[in-house]
Amino acid sequence: MFMQIFGLKTQVILGEGSLSRLKKIVSSYDRVLLLVSRSMAREGFLKEAEDYISEAGAEVESIAGISAEPSYEYVEEILPRAREFQPELIAAIGGGSVIDVAKAVKVFYDAPGTAFDEIAFFSRFQKPKPIPRLKTHLVAIPSTSGAGSEVSGASVLKRDGVKYNIVSFEIAPNFAVLDPRLPVTMPAEVARNSGLDVLVHAIESYVSKAATPLSDAMAVKAAEAVFSWLPESVEGNEKARENMHYAATMAGIAFLNGRLGLCHAMSHKGAWMAPHGLLNAILHPYVMEFNMREEKARFRYRKLAKELGMKDEKELLEKVRELNEMLGVPALNEIVDEKKFLAKLDEMSKKAYHDPLINFNPVEPTVDEIKELYLEAYKGK
Repeated sequence: MFMQIFGLKTQVILGEGSLSRLKKIVSSYDRVLLLVSRSMAREGFLKEAEDYISEAGAEVESIAGISAEPSYEYVEEILPRAREFQPELIAAIGGGSVIDVAKAVKVFYDAPGTAFDEIAFFSRFQKPKPIPRLKTHLVAIPSTSGAGSEVSGASVLKRDGVKYNIVSFEIAPNFAVLDPRLPVTMPAEVARNSGLDVLVHAIESYVSKAATPLSDAMAVKAAEAVFSWLPESVEGNEKARENMHYAATMAGIAFLNGRLGLCHAMSHKGAWMAPHGLLNAILHPYVMEFNMREEKARFRYRKLAKELGMKDEKELLEKVRELNEMLGVPALNEIVDEKKFLAKLDEMSKKAYHDPLINFNPVEPTVDEIKELYLEAYKGK
């Protein structure tokens, strides 16, 4: 038996109206930088959060309209405002992208001499420079139910159409506030894509080489919730949306500890093709089928299937495919130009092979095998 570690830095506050907890959280700080998505500003949650911060006696500087699928260059654009304001606490209200931006702002605000090229994971064969101790506290308030960024120690940023990770326990939020009023406003397509991302997080973390019995428990509960509640969540059912909101955080805790695998590696390096959750959903059945070629991986999928009340790993794979079909997940060739896809195929495959998440996949793929998986997903075989 080798030693394993399970950790959670984040205090999680959940329940309807829990955004009001922000008033207590910020009561010991003088200046709060608030990063908010466009939708959360439009729905009135920016104003509500600003009121709570002001009532606590703190000064607030708000940056609204944080872009989806953020790039490192975008982080550089808003850093001067953070440095001028000098916050003691950063709060993020929005989807995983907004929270990832807040994490990156925290890094480069607290450690101004740090360079993206030094700390980002570009290849599993090169170890990045560790992130130094950071002092500014972070509150994550997710409005979508998928990324799990509110509890994870990763910030995913685009550069030249490719996603790279900054990973450190230093950037895991100190607080996560799960107010189910926020995801009620999600468009159906966002609810679908983010919810399917939860399922990929749960399954990949369960079959990961780094999985522990504790991360497994979170993964199972998250996967159960997706199969039970996601279709109704897409239709707008508020109870379903609440359950999916909590499932996303459970899956986040699962992959914080159990990590992810080949599907996410391929999704990150093909980030130009589609929104993250949707691309994961398209690629995942092909990755599952690939992993099941080896008995050790089949055993893990089989074990998860039985935890979910299914017969075996084949039924689990079929249920994943059925859910995609039920929710109208398109084939890759329906949304990506073939000429552009083929032009980028070799580069994507090589970069996915170098992605650090490959280290946790239950099966080690070759570059050619990754290329074949991209092709299978594109053809819809």
